[in-house]
Amino acid sequence: MGKHSNLALKIIFSIIILGYLFSIIPIQKIWLAIQSADIIFILIGILLATPISYLSAFETQYLTKIQGMSISVFEILKIHLATNFYGIFLPGTLSGGAIKWYKFSKHGSKSSAAAVVVFNRFLEILIIILLGIFFSLPSLYALQNKTLIAFWVLIFFFMIALYYFLLNKTALNLVEKTVLRLPLLRNSSMFKKKVHKILDAMHQFRNLSLRNHFEIIGLMLLYHGIGIISFYCFARSLNIEVSIWVIGWIRSAMSIAIMFPFSFAGLGVREGTLFFLFGQYGVMPNDSMALSFLFFFRNILTSLVGGLFEFKNFAFTNKKKEKESGEIIEDN
Repeated sequence: MGKHSNLALKIIFSIIILGYLFSIIPIQKIWLAIQSADIIFILIGILLATPISYLSAFETQYLTKIQGMSISVFEILKIHLATNFYGIFLPGTLSGGAIKWYKFSKHGSKSSAAAVVVFNRFLEILIIILLGIFFSLPSLYALQNKTLIAFWVLIFFFMIALYYFLLNKTALNLVEKTVLRLPLLRNSSMFKKKVHKILDAMHQFRNLSLRNHFEIIGLMLLYHGIGIISFYCFARSLNIEVSIWVIGWIRSAMSIAIMFPFSFAGLGVREGTLFFLFGQYGVMPNDSMALSFLFFFRNILTSLVGGLFEFKNFAFTNKKKEKESGEIIEDN
């Protein structure tokens, strides 16, 4: 009941936010904005999803290799797309992480798969925050907001320190000791064993060379940069007149907002975030809502590709089982 109640609350939360937004922004106006969008810019924005997905898979392979997992870039790409597909029905970052962990665990140990998922998620958050800081600096400088600039600088160094922390042997050992001393978990030998295995797997990332780190960060900056251009194309299709700098930090803010497991597939939170942030730059509410739905549509298309891969795997597995069953009957 707990899981079903949690899902129901997320759906209700999304409905409430969307209901409020639709009460002040007529759906007809949003639809008219979508209909008037420049199809060329929309197609460019959708097509840019392909290199984003591929580069993301290529970056993840660095992490799987260091864990001793033999898996191709194409297979990782299918896992990422399948995770996006299931994310439509199983909302929340944690659900997506669980699916990704399950699929990666077929190519290695469960602890190695967990380490890949956790570390990759941290890297994603790190890059999104750093890009958000970078793209917000021109606006803050123009406003002479030195306090917020100083705050962002502190956040930047904090994230870099956290990155070092996750790769430091002493720090990981300290985490392990702290977790295992928790009163509710102290007497659970099974939990202790799992924690120990996961942290042992995390230690493997210390074997990444300095060049590996630069290449991983470089790949992530590249495909998130392409993501910003894709988002900018959707905005231009609706004649939203804001600079690429504004697009960059708003995309980061939106990405962080929809990571919180409060809504169903980010619905409501995505729209509310863009409605509020673009409103600070004089963008019409119906245009910001239209942009949100176009971006959501692009994600749905990408997810459906993952669904096709899943359907193909499911059909192949069933066909294989039927063939094996037939051979057993013939032998008998």
